[in-house]
Amino acid sequence: MTKTNKIILILIVTSFCIIAATLVSPIAQDPAYHNFADTRSLHGIYNYWNVVSNIPFILFGFFGLYKTTRNIYIQDTKKLQRAYTLFFTGAMLTGFGSGYYHLNPSTDTLLWDRMPMTIAFMALFSIVISEYISLRAGRLLLIPLLAVGIGSVIFWHQSEQLGAGDLRPYVLVQFLPMLLIPAILVLFKSENTHSRYLWALLFFYLLSKISEYLDVYILNLSGEISGHSLKHLLASFGIALFYLHFNKRLKTTNERF
Repeated sequence: MTKTNKIILILIVTSFCIIAATLVSPIAQDPAYHNFADTRSLHGIYNYWNVVSNIPFILFGFFGLYKTTRNIYIQDTKKLQRAYTLFFTGAMLTGFGSGYYHLNPSTDTLLWDRMPMTIAFMALFSIVISEYISLRAGRLLLIPLLAVGIGSVIFWHQSEQLGAGDLRPYVLVQFLPMLLIPAILVLFKSENTHSRYLWALLFFYLLSKISEYLDVYILNLSGEISGHSLKHLLASFGIALFYLHFNKRLKTTNERF
């Protein structure tokens, strides 16, 4: 299959998902979403473990942001500096936003949990497009992707305020890249030799979504940690692996010169 045909295939899948999302009925936020299994308080902090389990997001987001703001780029890595900076910024802000949300779970505070996540999702998608399909296309798409991601959260929140909640755009923004990225990794080749870290990031993201679904079950089974707290730890471990990927790539690039 030629590269052009592969791109057409990706565009067809994208179009199909967008059309499918417009055809289904609006998806309102489930009021029970805010009812988490572990509501224990500690040191005066409500939902303590769901709050503090976000700390790794902040740490690894900060480590990555520190790396991206240093003048250590050579050749192709410098061309993606903005996308990597936004990815790690989104990861770090996810830690703050999710922690803030879990202090007082509500639709209004959930806005600040979801907003930075879309920044990380869209920046990652731009990076993968740049690395595996076209550097120019990935860089050009970065800002539009971010606008769509942030816009999907604002649209959802505004629709909730109007009493007609609609999660469809946000669901599309969250899950479509996670469907397309594996397809891109399989179909396209890249000079980036550390694609296994991207696969690991996707794997731990999948595990985090499973643990989120099993929130009550995991708490009952372990007696110590809930599925939602485990979700934060698994997802942040994926961020940690991606940070290692980025750091290793910088070292490899510098060693070549």
